[in-house]
Amino acid sequence: MSLEDGARALLEANTRTGEKDGLTYRFSVPSVRSYPFQWFWDSCFHAVVWSRFDRERAADELRGLLAWQRDDGFIPHVVFWDRSQIRLGQVWHHLESRGRRPRTTEYVQPPVLAQAVERIGGDFARDVLPAVAAFYRYLARARDPDGDGLVSIVAQFESGLDYSPVYSDGARIPRRDPVSIYVHSRRPEVVNKLLGFDLARIFRYTDYHHEDVLFNAIYADGLRALARLAGDDAELAAWAAATADRVTAALVQRSWDEEAGLFFNLVGRNEKRLKHPTIISLLPLLLPDLPAGIADSLIAQLADERTFWTPWPVPSVPRGDRSFAADSHVWRIRLIWRGPCSMNTNWLLAHGLRRHGRDDLADEIAVRSRRLVERGGFNEFYDPLGGRPVGAADFGWATLAVDL
Repeated sequence: MSLEDGARALLEANTRTGEKDGLTYRFSVPSVRSYPFQWFWDSCFHAVVWSRFDRERAADELRGLLAWQRDDGFIPHVVFWDRSQIRLGQVWHHLESRGRRPRTTEYVQPPVLAQAVERIGGDFARDVLPAVAAFYRYLARARDPDGDGLVSIVAQFESGLDYSPVYSDGARIPRRDPVSIYVHSRRPEVVNKLLGFDLARIFRYTDYHHEDVLFNAIYADGLRALARLAGDDAELAAWAAATADRVTAALVQRSWDEEAGLFFNLVGRNEKRLKHPTIISLLPLLLPDLPAGIADSLIAQLADERTFWTPWPVPSVPRGDRSFAADSHVWRIRLIWRGPCSMNTNWLLAHGLRRHGRDDLADEIAVRSRRLVERGGFNEFYDPLGGRPVGAADFGWATLAVDL
């Protein structure tokens, strides 16, 4: 079976259905055993891969997300289609949601929506354009309280990089104590729930929110896709393009660290810069309007064999970093995004490298990514030193290997 056939077979095997308002929706869960719900950015990545084989099925993947969009444009990061899977012991099911048997969470995830819609195109893209635009306008309106152009996440799990050491730094969590890492990572969620998920109060009274580099780079990239999707809607196209320009300018002005040659998150009301190198620091490569000198610096960091250019790139934390854990385990407790590489970030970085004229590095990431899948199957993560699969098996977004 070819890699492409395997990707399609996996997404079909992971396909589930859900009912809402008398309509049936199809979507692929990330992992049947480990992640049995619909996740926002996972489904966007699934739609990208589905668009290679079946555009109508790709559109269905996103229709399931858009079915839960609220009047203000918000789209939740998890939809609990099968509520029988909600577990009392899974604390996050309740911390991130309202009510005893929630239908969705109250959080967002990196906005890869416009990019996925653009890949599908056609009548579907035209039909959902108002909903897609409403989502990006929601982010601009509700998630940028200081008006500096950068949107904020209010819990680390909104970034998609759940236990990245950046968020441990932001919450002053002991870096090598996995129990503390886990417990303290949920503290902001407890506070947010006590505040009724009221964003105005969260921004006013807490310091756990991040102007996250990865989230903002994907947001700006999505705005550029939205501007292209806008077609004859000149006002929307102009707004999306201008907003993307503001995001890039703000990232360069506020998050770029010239001495380190990397971008860093800003945390809290005082916008403290968290100088901890991770894959997050490289993601502005997505931005085609990044100043050439900054792009060159990021590429040099990415290609450095002492840090990010491992035998199986690209690690989520550079090897040699104090937090690096090649197999995701810290004291035998699994904490993801603290070392292993993943196909979704490889896909994003490969796109960024091509935009800055480095097809050679992008091609090498593509070749090694496909070899990882050929050796170990479609997996959530891989050891960047030995290539061993170390995450959930039969994982949906790993199918992005066929789109590199």
